[in-house]
Amino acid sequence: MAVAHKFIVADDHPLFRAALTQALRQLAPQAEIVEADTMEATTEVVNRHPDADLILLDLHMPGAHGFSGLIQLRGQMPDIPVAVVSGSDEPYVVRRAIDYG
Repeated sequence: MAVAHKFIVADDHPLFRAALTQALRQLAPQAEIVEADTMEATTEVVNRHPDADLILLDLHMPGAHGFSGLIQLRGQMPDIPVAVVSGSDEPYVVRRAIDYG
């Protein structure tokens, strides 16, 4: 029996969040996927699901400024991997996201 994964999709744009969720469902049909649309909701979801396997995080969400959401999540749950989702491909944004974990 395959191990079910748990993913957290944190993005304030409903269509983009739905697309990410659909992509994850195609890759891992048995996965549990929990969604959040603000940084406050993301914090609550992460607290309720400390066993998540991955967080997909939009850098630009209500309640987050710059890298504050990423920094907060890394401090809150340092063992859960975070993949940053951003429309920016600026090298400094990529570098800072990597630096913050």
